[in-house]
Amino acid sequence: MAQLALLVDGVVVKLFPLEKPVTTIGRDQGNDIQIDDDGVSGRHAQIRVEPSEFLDDQVDVILEDLGSTNGSLVNDEQVEECQLKPNDVVTIGWNTFKLLDDRRAGSATTAHIVRG
Repeated sequence: MAQLALLVDGVVVKLFPLEKPVTTIGRDQGNDIQIDDDGVSGRHAQIRVEPSEFLDDQVDVILEDLGSTNGSLVNDEQVEECQLKPNDVVTIGWNTFKLLDDRRAGSATTAHIVRG
């Protein structure tokens, strides 16, 4: 199962299993991952876990920024929507997360999704 690891100084301090099809991230209480940080919007981003279009028994993990004020970064690059791969680093406000998923350790590089 995919998980988001909250990092502090490169050390995992908390794990968030991505058990639901959609996991929301933001400052508001209704989010699955609530972040008390003024640099984080009320509903900042979401992570979708979807069956892979190309690989049976695999899932795609997709980060989508929800129009946040300060944006979402993947591997230090601002993104609107991005398919994540294991060990990608997600930055939201002053918070750093890493995607952990041993089942997908051999996956290809991060794919950026362009909306037409």
